[in-house]
Amino acid sequence: MSKFIPQGMGWIPDLPDPRDYTYRHEKILPILQQLKHCSGEVPDEIDLRYGDEGEVFLTDVEDQGPLNSSSAFAVLSLVEYFERRIYGRTFDGSQLFLYKVTRNLRNKQARVTGDTGADLRTTFKALRRFGVPDEEHWPYVPDRFDNEPSAFVYQASHMFHDLRYFRIDCTVKCCPNDSSESRLKILTTFLAAGFPVAFGVSVPSSLSIEPDIPYRPRFDSIRGGQAVVAIGYHLNHYGRAGSAVLVRSSWGRQWGDKGNGWLPGAVLSDSTSPLWCVLPESVCRQELFVPIPVRSVETLV
Repeated sequence: MSKFIPQGMGWIPDLPDPRDYTYRHEKILPILQQLKHCSGEVPDEIDLRYGDEGEVFLTDVEDQGPLNSSSAFAVLSLVEYFERRIYGRTFDGSQLFLYKVTRNLRNKQARVTGDTGADLRTTFKALRRFGVPDEEHWPYVPDRFDNEPSAFVYQASHMFHDLRYFRIDCTVKCCPNDSSESRLKILTTFLAAGFPVAFGVSVPSSLSIEPDIPYRPRFDSIRGGQAVVAIGYHLNHYGRAGSAVLVRSSWGRQWGDKGNGWLPGAVLSDSTSPLWCVLPESVCRQELFVPIPVRSVETLV
């Protein structure tokens, strides 16, 4: 297998913050509970790239190139998914703009310079606060990563004030036993309900061009962190009890299966960040389902 060395990565782990919304939050739970109920347990496999009638919900994987901008690519993949699934339109947002305003927001006292990377929480905050212009207004030119967008570009941004972001992973408050098994279970239930999930992974030194992402803690070093989007899963990808999560990266189509890869489910506890979803208020009108954990929540916690 040929090794694959990414040019850019850039995911910075989120620091703990008790203010994070979870799916049980009073501003999240009522919207989720308006969705349709589906019968039975989660299926053995899910792929959110396509609808039941062949609709394409995600365009081709893009290449972040040498910049550490993976968090911006991951967040805008979530936006693109819901724009296509809910409204049937493609939103080609500027990753370079979102990456810049996120770094500005990470340091409110002074403009951040340098290709520092970003965490997902601040990237979501920047999306809500500043919006995102079309790619044509602020194209992805890596050499311009530290340029400040003009007033026109800010004014041309599409705003996403109704887009709420929240965590679905277990916290001490809602699930004391935060294991890879519990994280995988809640991740698969949200994927089965139609919700892609963004998180960060540690990239092992043994990463190859193949879609299966190897994790060998006793042999591998870590190259860095990469923000990805879970867009599916297969409970038997590695045989009986060998589950894997299908993730979308931003290393272009030359890596993995046209830019997508398989993350072993067993590494979710040690190798990933909090699990983030977004929720447009208009989602309750669409063909999405109530995630299984939400059905059993009768009181707000």
